[in-house]
Amino acid sequence: MPTSTPHAGVRTFLNRTETTPLIIADMSTIGGAFTAPDCDRSLFPVDTPVHFTTDDAEMIAGIGATGTLRQTVDAAISMGITASIVASIPDIGEDDTPDEKMAKMVGSPSSQTGIWSLLAAQGETGAEPDIIICPGFTALRPENAANPVATAIDGLCEKIITAVGVCDAPPTDKTDAIEWAADFSETMNLIACGQAVRISVDGLPAVVPASPFIAALIAKTDKQMGGPYYNPGNQALTGILGPSRAVSLRIDDPDCEANFMLQRGVNSIVQIEKNRTSRASNAPQGKTFWGFFNTCSDPLWRAINVVRTRKAVREVIPRTLVRYLGKNLGPHLVMTILQSLDQFLSELKSLPEPAILGGKVAWDRSLNNNQNMRVGGLVISLDFEEAPPLTDLQIYTGRYEAAFNILADEIESAMRQYRVVGDIRA
Repeated sequence: MPTSTPHAGVRTFLNRTETTPLIIADMSTIGGAFTAPDCDRSLFPVDTPVHFTTDDAEMIAGIGATGTLRQTVDAAISMGITASIVASIPDIGEDDTPDEKMAKMVGSPSSQTGIWSLLAAQGETGAEPDIIICPGFTALRPENAANPVATAIDGLCEKIITAVGVCDAPPTDKTDAIEWAADFSETMNLIACGQAVRISVDGLPAVVPASPFIAALIAKTDKQMGGPYYNPGNQALTGILGPSRAVSLRIDDPDCEANFMLQRGVNSIVQIEKNRTSRASNAPQGKTFWGFFNTCSDPLWRAINVVRTRKAVREVIPRTLVRYLGKNLGPHLVMTILQSLDQFLSELKSLPEPAILGGKVAWDRSLNNNQNMRVGGLVISLDFEEAPPLTDLQIYTGRYEAAFNILADEIESAMRQYRVVGDIRA
């Protein structure tokens, strides 16, 4: 063999270029900046991401009994899951003004403090947040401007490719909620809810942000369905008594409040069943998360599962195919990469509820000129459609004159059965 070192004997060589499976990463880790006034700072240093799960008794005890981190842990447990959480707890004092608290929660991108400390999560903890929340700090519009914490979460989601943010929009009324969402109409990263929720605290109802429960529902859907390809909408939020205010939903009415908000990027919590027991006085009812869309105004990129599926694919491809970098460019290497990607698309299409529809992997000569290939460049196109959630089921009804032909046939059949011929006389 002129291409190998001369030798007399038998040798084996390792073929390192073979197809490799693309395995979607778990995308159900909840992360965020939280309050925890009584936390153990030896376990939760200031502005430092800390990873734990909700079955870790020592870490749960170290959170303390109050604050939004405790609420988030309780929300996850009440949703019936063991949640993976990456938490950062800024140094918020009792005497801090609301503006000072907001500033500490936002933190600094360059110093990686506040919510921005989650940028260091992968290096610090080995885990990276996928569902980012900051309960109690996203619902305001200070001085009629976009919320600073939600804005920071949006920026984080651009840096952490798998991440989406779940934000509490103003729970006061639909006008305030959709005005909040309009600030983020150009991003695909934020999922908003226009209500808070009521929970039981020491046996009495208390109003708290909805974002921990919605984040836990998304994580639960991922775990039950095996991936981030499925929409969390039209499912119950367990662990809550109901929403903080009622939002009307009439399934067949495009102008009802729930649909009015939804089409403007705000999800809600609604009562679907009609068989409620009447009573003299009522609290707002409903536990169903009527949530299918993010705040994006682009109809192609507002479905929650569509965006999360695309994020999952964008994350897995470089993480997996990096193994081919450094290998000599040639037909075998190109075909191996093409086959790996094609097998990946086939698996996504073959799920019981398909994650994608169609799909094509191609090497196009027009995108791979000599100059690019001479310096080790390779361009492959990967095109597919995420399976959209069914949100608009239209059934047309009309009169059907042919039914009387069927009726006539049935009458004649009955007459034959009873051996009746012609007229039946009295």
